[in-house]
Amino acid sequence: MSGKVKILPDDLVNKIAAGEVVERPASVVKELVENSIDAGATRITIEVKAAGARLIRVADNGMGMSREDAVLSLRRHATSKLQSDSSLTNVLTLGFRGEALPSIASVSQLVLETCQAEDVVGTRIVAEAGAIRDVSDVGRDTGTTVTVQNLFFNTPVRRKFLKAEVTEMRHITAAISNLALAYPEISFRLLHEERELLYLERHDSYRKRAEGIFGKTLLEKTVTLLFRSEGVGIEGFLGKPEIAKTSRAHQLLFVNGRPIISRLLTHAVTAGYGSLLPKDAHPFFLIFLHLDPHMVDVNVHPTKKEVRFSKESLIHDQLFRAVRHSLHTEEVIPEVRLEETEGFERLRASAQQTSFSFSRPVLAQAEIGKQSAAEQGTAEQQPPVSMWQLHQKYILAPIKNGLIVVDQHAAAERVIYEEAMQNLEGKPGTAQQLLFPLVLELTPAQLQVMEDIAPLLELMGFGIRQFGPGTVVVDAIPAGLKHWGHGETLVEIIDEVLNSGGVSSGLKQRLAASYACKTAIKTGDKLSPEEMQALIDQLFATREPFRCPHGRPTLIKIPLEEFDHRFGR
Repeated sequence: MSGKVKILPDDLVNKIAAGEVVERPASVVKELVENSIDAGATRITIEVKAAGARLIRVADNGMGMSREDAVLSLRRHATSKLQSDSSLTNVLTLGFRGEALPSIASVSQLVLETCQAEDVVGTRIVAEAGAIRDVSDVGRDTGTTVTVQNLFFNTPVRRKFLKAEVTEMRHITAAISNLALAYPEISFRLLHEERELLYLERHDSYRKRAEGIFGKTLLEKTVTLLFRSEGVGIEGFLGKPEIAKTSRAHQLLFVNGRPIISRLLTHAVTAGYGSLLPKDAHPFFLIFLHLDPHMVDVNVHPTKKEVRFSKESLIHDQLFRAVRHSLHTEEVIPEVRLEETEGFERLRASAQQTSFSFSRPVLAQAEIGKQSAAEQGTAEQQPPVSMWQLHQKYILAPIKNGLIVVDQHAAAERVIYEEAMQNLEGKPGTAQQLLFPLVLELTPAQLQVMEDIAPLLELMGFGIRQFGPGTVVVDAIPAGLKHWGHGETLVEIIDEVLNSGGVSSGLKQRLAASYACKTAIKTGDKLSPEEMQALIDQLFATREPFRCPHGRPTLIKIPLEEFDHRFGR
């Protein structure tokens, strides 16, 4: 039976298209603001009422449109931004599909006013549900103003799906903020019910604009990212590990000024942080990529949130290297500011009741008096000890601009982890033979894991062979291994591998991290000044000295100015 397939009427086609482009009021704001940016505006004002459901008005001082272009702009697939097929591979504007305005007009009552600098009068167009009702003259300045009223008035089901005003305003504010971050040279103003919610002045740098949105305090806790190689330009800001969150709320990526979502780029950034991040923590980052337009395909999704890259591996690797290089700096060392006055007073009161002791020997005044002049002279000639061990847990060392406090266990973990990774990556460690080989009894599950990881353990310096049912013999251990526990350490490592995913992906990293944790210097281990110095020297020779393999900081820094402040200097 024929006649089942029919061509849809234009008004229904427009409503379907609007469903892809206009998800909520924030979608309307985003599309209209992008048009203003493409028009060369330096000032954009957004006014909304009822969180955009009743009114959205976007006014700019851009180049404006002629009457003919203004009328055409409300027709589907009419655009000034593409001239031919080849233009799709060289998109330099935010918009290019010619869908936004007609899609918005199809589900609202829309008024468009525009004027070019060379025009005597401007043009005013009134449209409802996609149909143009009136075209007339209007006196106005150069630029364009689009007023959208009663959004989804002719699609009541869509209107019912709108969230509370607070939620919709949050999405609108986010849409404006994201675009504002990429275009600091443009001023943005947002009003809701005639109350100003956001005003961002024009600036000449990403940092100034970011400070206006996120605040100076947050930006002070970031590391600057600046990199250029092989046609890939990268700049932005990376949050220090201590401000990482459990959500990905503040992870923003821009490609040629376009806010995007990209698993590829997010993976590159996260991989660049490596073990600097604690488990399940997500960093703050604000990254702008500048690429040749031919390397980016923006014609992927109606809302233009996703893009494809012609050289994915190159861009991923360049971003990974840029992030990794930028984070290998002392700027990522956590700074500690002491509590304000009330907390400091509690600390001082507690100090009066507590005797603080360091491992460095301190002579009592009476003992000093007993020293001979010769002994005192000898003591004065000895160089002062520059490191102290606090409670056999932390190492205190002065630096040029303050004091660092090193967690001796975390620092040793980092050193041992990187040595183990070198062994596992093909540089076998040195083994020391045991005078008396040790027999270990293992459960079937432990034995299976041990057999799977035996080649890796051998690279680290262990010598292990099967002895009998459920038993193995250990006849060699890594040279320099101090915390061995007569085999308990090896069993704990096997158990940790077993309980953390077996021999699945990331095995080498998990094995090295477990080995480092189990064999590192422990809290309670007394260190000599030479051992402390050696540990810190080894720590700063690693690739990632500021975090242990599990993401905890290896050291913190207390600035000299903090001491000066507390002592009233």
